[in-house]
Amino acid sequence: MIKGVVLAVIATLLLVNANLLVGGESSSFSETFSKEVSSVVESAVGEDLSAEELESVKPYVENFVEKRGIEPEKVKEIKKVDFEKLPKEVNIENVNDANLAIYEVEYEEKPSEIKKVFVISYSVEKLRAQGDLIVAHDKRMFLNFGFAGKGSGDAFLKTATGVEGSTEKGYVMMRHGSITGLSSSLVIREPGRGNIDIVIYKNGKEVGFRNSLNTEKAGIHKDYDIQSKGVVSFEPGDIISVKLELEPGSEKGIIWEDVVTLLEITTEE
Repeated sequence: MIKGVVLAVIATLLLVNANLLVGGESSSFSETFSKEVSSVVESAVGEDLSAEELESVKPYVENFVEKRGIEPEKVKEIKKVDFEKLPKEVNIENVNDANLAIYEVEYEEKPSEIKKVFVISYSVEKLRAQGDLIVAHDKRMFLNFGFAGKGSGDAFLKTATGVEGSTEKGYVMMRHGSITGLSSSLVIREPGRGNIDIVIYKNGKEVGFRNSLNTEKAGIHKDYDIQSKGVVSFEPGDIISVKLELEPGSEKGIIWEDVVTLLEITTEE
């Protein structure tokens, strides 16, 4: 449990449909609306919040209620979260819990449907001396692909186990998630006009997210790309593989070797 926390800045995480939204304080509230929400907040607050903490939380609850179009009386409970019993929705890394306080706000969005908002307050001065605050709900993992040796045409890359992928062989996904990043490096031994694409396949079909490396000069070439969650998604049981492909129209005789590819996935659990 956190005691004596200096409340300098508050970041609000709105956990709605497994997405993280960051909210800030608004000055657009009418005095009447603000008083109404303030009254509800005071009645919903738990005994473990001090008067100082209550005043810090109020503006963000007001902001959230207004933006979501929620009636103030739908706010049911506000309580401090025990760091020893963090909910699965909140994962705090790289910060000493002495700098933080987390408050859980429960509200009724629909009849008999209770949802939560987490308000995180922290001391800016203490965090500057310690490092960055990282708040994570989604999990990132990396799938390794590669090819050791020389090649002169299209080829599926091998997994970390050394097994060559195909339209039917690759990593089998275990959770819902998205492909959010791809990086590649390789050596062009015999250059030629054209490009090499590192193409992602899901269940044997291209997903439209790739790296592109120029082949006109000998030496090491690299590329990396990132994208938002939800653009290329997958489900449990989907197979992910990666293929090296020479773009149509590329010159013959291009020799490549030693391909290293890292694919980033982001899962919801």
